[in-house]
Amino acid sequence: MNKAVIKRNLLVKKATDYSYTILFFISFAFFTFFVIRPNILTILSLQEEAGKLHILDSGYENVINKIVNIQAFLQENGQDLYLLDEALPTLPKINKLVLDSQFSASSSGMNLAAMSINQVDLRDTEKRKTRRKITITLDGAADFIQSKEFITQIMNDRRLKMIQQITFDQDEKKGSMSGSLKLMLEVEGYYL
Repeated sequence: MNKAVIKRNLLVKKATDYSYTILFFISFAFFTFFVIRPNILTILSLQEEAGKLHILDSGYENVINKIVNIQAFLQENGQDLYLLDEALPTLPKINKLVLDSQFSASSSGMNLAAMSINQVDLRDTEKRKTRRKITITLDGAADFIQSKEFITQIMNDRRLKMIQQITFDQDEKKGSMSGSLKLMLEVEGYYL
């Protein structure tokens, strides 16, 4: 076909009506692909991001609520928090443990004959989240009521302790059935 025939076919009314329709669809496709599609993709990505931010916001809200609850707890119980440090101190505080044991023995009427403490690394200042223990062994003599009072005072002390072993034996030096008992106590004291 030559150029003249193509021009004549394009200028025919039937061909002209279709040419406008074809040009409209080409321009609409161009407009849809290059203008509307990026806007739709932007809207979809923003909706997805808004959903993620909503989830993140609810997570932050939970954390903030926990912090507020902790602050309220500290405000209510702030004056009693020293009891927690006394029950489970951050350092071994061996001297306090020894003094408390001696005080309990003297106030209950027990004659404390010996006291030994297991080996504790005093240079270890590393903070841990698990409790560590000090074992103290107490040997003494007292009658049954004094022994009971001594054990009660040891356990009623503010420091967290647990009796691991207790041994009662008849004091062979005194020789009487109603006399004093030999008492051997192995107590574990805890610290962080």
